Amino acid sequence: MIKVFWFLVLLVSITGFSQSRLSGSVYSANDSTALEAVSIYFDGTTIGTITNKEGHFTLTIEAGIKSPLVISMIGYMPVYVSDYLNTNGSIPAIYLIENTEQLDAVYLENDNWSRKRKLNVFRKEFLGNSPEALQCKILNEDAIRLHYSKSNMQLTAWSNEPLTIQNKFLGYTVQYTLTDFSVDFEKSLTSGIQYVTLVYAEGFTFFRELKNRPKRRYLKNRENSYSGSTLHFMRSLAQEQLVENKFKIFYKSFEIPPYSRINLKKEGEYMQVALSVEKLSILFDKEEQSFIQAKTPFIIDAFGNHSPATAITMGGAMSQQRFAFMLPLDYKL
Repeated sequence: MIKVFWFLVLLVSITGFSQSRLSGSVYSANDSTALEAVSIYFDGTTIGTITNKEGHFTLTIEAGIKSPLVISMIGYMPVYVSDYLNTNGSIPAIYLIENTEQLDAVYLENDNWSRKRKLNVFRKEFLGNSPEALQCKILNEDAIRLHYSKSNMQLTAWSNEPLTIQNKFLGYTVQYTLTDFSVDFEKSLTSGIQYVTLVYAEGFTFFRELKNRPKRRYLKNRENSYSGSTLHFMRSLAQEQLVENKFKIFYKSFEIPPYSRINLKKEGEYMQVALSVEKLSILFDKEEQSFIQAKTPFIIDAFGNHSPATAITMGGAMSQQRFAFMLPLDYKL
């Protein structure tokens, strides 16, 4: 049985580490009044702020960040800005459109799963099935919409407002705008029991510290979560430091030189990656086993974020690290 997990975070790249400032204002598209307490953040990071009473915001950023800037507020449709680098630090006024509650999609077949069952599957496959996941809580679960298709053996989920997730394992409060989520099942031919074959989650994330000063155990848990993670592997691969960071590569059960089946090509601030074989196994620190499959070449940025996310499949230990272990992309940078 193979269980894989894809997690797409739409972010990416830095060219330098000097700081600059970005400012703007947010208004209601309905009557042009200023909107206070609108969340402004770079996707997947801890870099963000909120608007003041005049709807104005100023954000200190690392020079060269190209992550989408997310403008989000409950009751309004989010706006994503990606062309802010050519604005000389001041982006045009942003107008948010009220998000009228959308009706759920109409399905041609009955959903024979109870909401309790669907929600339990969502928690398990989104947050994880581990003691660490039990320390995570979605504070607004009522916002999650769920549907199970018997004919497709697929569970889908969506939300009309950002999910607020309290992670007491890593010490973050995370705002997560869920744009796509699905769990695919298959049925055993012998027992008839359904099992998970694929989980796909896509969304925008903003991390805040749970406490003003992170507890020592939070810092320790973050370090342990980072070690051997997909983020750790991608950064090591892009920096050509797999061996130094305790990663070994195997092909058909035999250890091989780490880059003999991986073609790397530096493209400006990105590292372009292509596998010359369909699948490679990864061993971290002599005990954690994972694998990577790449349908097409992909790139890794300075954060260690890879794109397009759908180009690769991660399995094994790395694929088991669900949201409970998810770190901001600017962690340790």
